[in-house]
Amino acid sequence: MTIKKRYYSIFLAGLMLTLSGCGSSRYFMLAEPSTTIAKVYSHKLPVVGVEKISLPEYMKQGKVAKQISSTQIEYLDNDNWLEDMEQSLTKQLIVTIQKSFNTPKVYAYPWGLSKQASLKVQVRINKFIAQGAYVYLDANYEITHMDSGRKYSKLFSTKVETKEDTKSIVSSMNIAFSKLSKNIMGGLSRF
Repeated sequence: MTIKKRYYSIFLAGLMLTLSGCGSSRYFMLAEPSTTIAKVYSHKLPVVGVEKISLPEYMKQGKVAKQISSTQIEYLDNDNWLEDMEQSLTKQLIVTIQKSFNTPKVYAYPWGLSKQASLKVQVRINKFIAQGAYVYLDANYEITHMDSGRKYSKLFSTKVETKEDTKSIVSSMNIAFSKLSKNIMGGLSRF
């Protein structure tokens, strides 16, 4: 066997191993807000700025996690998040606000001086994970009127039934996040 053929054989063997390993990972994302979100609120919102949603560390690792006891979390084998979850959830909340209030004036915050927010939304998710037969979502959010300083703060908690498989867990997470988004819409409607 010539040196050229040997290198070619080694290259092909390495490529086959790489490709066979790639097929074992699965990637998940929370569903984009539905294009059929109905306009829910009739009053006009001023310019809204949504800060990047704050998440627990286990959601920033790029892997789907499951809580197996009060002190232990495990990452599900080969099940990964397709996107950075902080950015993904922030983007989803922005789109949901835009569609619910029928306004394009909702942006990621902070930004340059060309757009000033009248309302700022901060969301901190403290728990967002499957444990047993449920997905739990615990969060708090604050809406601030930037000119008057008036604030609306709320704690939020929900649990949604799930099965053990990752597809079911992600589906239940979608439902839980949708409930949080609707709750935030209610807070925005107060301004």
